[in-house]
Amino acid sequence: MKNREVEEKIRTAFHHAVPDVLESVLSDCREQKGTVIALTENKRKSWIKAAAGIAAALVLTVGGILGYAGYRGQNAVASTISLDVNPSIEIRVNKYEKVLETIALNDDAKVVLGDMDFKGSSLDVTMNALIGSMLRNGYLDELANSILISVDNKDPDLGAALQQKLTQEVNALLETNSFTGSVLSQTVSDDDELKTLAETYGITPGKAQLVQQLIQQNTLYSFEELSQLSVNELNLLIAANNTPLENTEVVGSASDKSYIGAEKAKEIAFAHAGVAASDVGFSKAELDFDDGRIVYEVDFSSGTVEYEYEVDALSGAVLKNEQDQEGGWNATSVPTGQADISTDQAKSIALSHAGIDGANAVFYKTELDQDDGMLVYELVFSVDGLEYEYDINASTGDVIKYEWEQSGQSGSAASTGQLIGKEEAKQIALSRAGVAEGDISRYESELDTDDGKTKYEISFHVGRVEYDIEINAVTGAVEKFEMDND
Repeated sequence: MKNREVEEKIRTAFHHAVPDVLESVLSDCREQKGTVIALTENKRKSWIKAAAGIAAALVLTVGGILGYAGYRGQNAVASTISLDVNPSIEIRVNKYEKVLETIALNDDAKVVLGDMDFKGSSLDVTMNALIGSMLRNGYLDELANSILISVDNKDPDLGAALQQKLTQEVNALLETNSFTGSVLSQTVSDDDELKTLAETYGITPGKAQLVQQLIQQNTLYSFEELSQLSVNELNLLIAANNTPLENTEVVGSASDKSYIGAEKAKEIAFAHAGVAASDVGFSKAELDFDDGRIVYEVDFSSGTVEYEYEVDALSGAVLKNEQDQEGGWNATSVPTGQADISTDQAKSIALSHAGIDGANAVFYKTELDQDDGMLVYELVFSVDGLEYEYDINASTGDVIKYEWEQSGQSGSAASTGQLIGKEEAKQIALSRAGVAEGDISRYESELDTDDGKTKYEISFHVGRVEYDIEINAVTGAVEKFEMDND
């Protein structure tokens, strides 16, 4: 090998590895011509040793890079899968679909997870075990058969593929001897608003996205109310709206076996209206959500009279009812009798009760309506920036309910006296149930008037037990107390 070739190889090998002293080394070689052969042998051995060192260093470097890449692949989160029934569980997996972490997002999820540790397990094994635990613990059954699967992956194609795979697997797991499940699945977008909503209402981003899509279909819904519903209830609303959600696939049908059913809701409405089924010319009953409850909206006609009813889907109680006849209200068709006072008399009663000079009042609404079988005048008027709403018994002239509002302030009362506050009613309910406030969830409170009596209708959950309590809004007496497994 010529000196020039040796020089070039040495220069290439050591260019980035050692200080550049090649010229001085070669210079020494040229001066000692008599020992050029021996020196060449030494240089060759030195070069081999250096090359071996470089190779070893390269092996270590490449090994380190590959090792780091492998570590990253094993421990970096590639997908986040959320399971929602009422238990909400988050599963984080790497790109090999090995579980890195499972997180219980609520108390029910802790029951499902128990002492199981899935770290390092395959996603398939983990899903199988979690669905099995939900079935054993009664979170999935013939009364509530729906589960939501949400997949968050930065690669849309990979996320969609994983969504399809999990949908098929879970659907197969829910094909039991006693019932058939319904699987909702979706990919979740990386959206800060969704994350904020999820954190605010204590739900997964997947459920937040589902609720958001339902609200886009029906703007009468509120996020706060829908976020408290179970996935099965949300699934029923999706079906009732009869419009598929843009980003959600639904396999199977949600169970409605815990409700009275559309036909039963019709029967209740017909009986309440005093109309025989044979006299009904048109009828429909649809599941809906109103004032924090799942209800059946029942519409039907008999002769020239049209009826609109709202029936509680769980209890069958008539919550609202209206009837109208071509040409105006038909008072004779009302089962509680005719109006014994005129519209002007109802106005005078409301103004007198409010202590207002009628000359300054502007009425926006004066309507005869029916509330729980009672004929009432519904009046809305304003005076000097204050807006009043009154319900006057159309037979006796009694003030059933009134409310006022001004510049963000509001108040309400019944004719029987000053009302206790919502917080006081809440504490009475908790005391009657014997539970601490910190242990309850899904708390709801509504002021309502029934049969001339104003009350707080309160409901909440402690674990899987649901409480329904009615508190007299004037006296604070507990008038109804029910508890049941949800």
